[in-house]
Amino acid sequence: MARAVLAKDVNKLAAYLPPKLVAEAGGKEKLLVMRDTLNKFMKQFGAEIKKVTIGEPAAIVTYKNQLQTIVPQTVEVKFMSGKVIMESTLIAFSEDKGLHWYFIDTSIYRGEKLKSSLPELSPELVIPPLKQPKIVADEE
Repeated sequence: MARAVLAKDVNKLAAYLPPKLVAEAGGKEKLLVMRDTLNKFMKQFGAEIKKVTIGEPAAIVTYKNQLQTIVPQTVEVKFMSGKVIMESTLIAFSEDKGLHWYFIDTSIYRGEKLKSSLPELSPELVIPPLKQPKIVADEE
C-alpha cells in the first residue's frame, strides 16, 4: 500500500481501500480524478511525497468476523525549502482471516465519519489523537 502511494498508483491503492469507501468516493474513476487534481496542486507548490513509513501494528483483535488492528504511519512530503512530516494511524482490517488487508487513514476518517463508514470497528481499538504535522527546514 505504501509503495502504491509513492508511485501514485490509484488502481493498486484502491485494492487496499475498503470497497465501501471507494464506492462512497465515486468509484475508481473518481479517485483517478482526485489523484490528478492533488498531483497538480502539489506540483504547483513544489510538494512531493518522498517517503512513507509503516510502523509496528498493535495487537490484532477479532471482532464481528474481522481481524482488526491499528498501525502507525509516517508520511514525509518535500515542500518548498523543507519537508512536512505527518504522523497518523491506519486502521487495518481483514475479512478473510488475514489473506487481504484493507487500510483507512484516521487523519482522513475520524469521529462520526469513521463510525458511519465503518460501524463494525471493535471498541478495543484505541486510536491515538491526531498529531500536528512537523515542518522541518532544509539545512543550508
